[in-house]
Amino acid sequence: MARPTSGTDKKLKDAGRRLLEEKGITGLAVREVCRLAGVNTGMFHYYFGSRDEFLRAVLKDIYSEFMLNFKAGVSVAGTPRARLKNALVEIGRFALGIRNAAPMVFSDISLGNKEAFAFVKGNFTEHIKYIVELLGECRPASAVSGSSLPFLVAAVVPVMIFPVLMGGVMERNGVKELLGLPLEKIREEIFSEAGIAERAEIALRGIGL
Repeated sequence: MARPTSGTDKKLKDAGRRLLEEKGITGLAVREVCRLAGVNTGMFHYYFGSRDEFLRAVLKDIYSEFMLNFKAGVSVAGTPRARLKNALVEIGRFALGIRNAAPMVFSDISLGNKEAFAFVKGNFTEHIKYIVELLGECRPASAVSGSSLPFLVAAVVPVMIFPVLMGGVMERNGVKELLGLPLEKIREEIFSEAGIAERAEIALRGIGL
């Protein structure tokens, strides 16, 4: 049975979010969450039962916040192309916020973890239907008007996600240089607002929009 919400569960989720963004899923220890929130472990288990249930709750909150920003960006008046670009920018920002947690989730899915797949499918895919609708509006004017919508999704969405996730992986593994450039310089391009917007523009130009 779900427990009533209170300031305590919010403190725990806020602390969990901070640790998730800083250390990723593997660094999300119950005792560290409780210490950061100033809450005892008994209250943690009262509200969430287990670390896995807590993790799901935190991820759902992060995704809900993303969807609010995403829908606001999509609803901005303008051409279908402008709305699609805004949507892609919001995806890039979301990827930046979860760059420490997402690789572990993707790893679980790639290894056949059905629970992880079911969680992502049930909680992290709402934005795709908006992307599909916008691509449907834009497709007639694109250079690939004969291509399927799944093809177009695969062409524009990964460029907003994987550079950020790989940047986070390199960060955590202590990489200092890539292709002759210091990682800090690459971070400025990949993680910045300007870099995210530029990748969205590149994605759209890649399909001739």
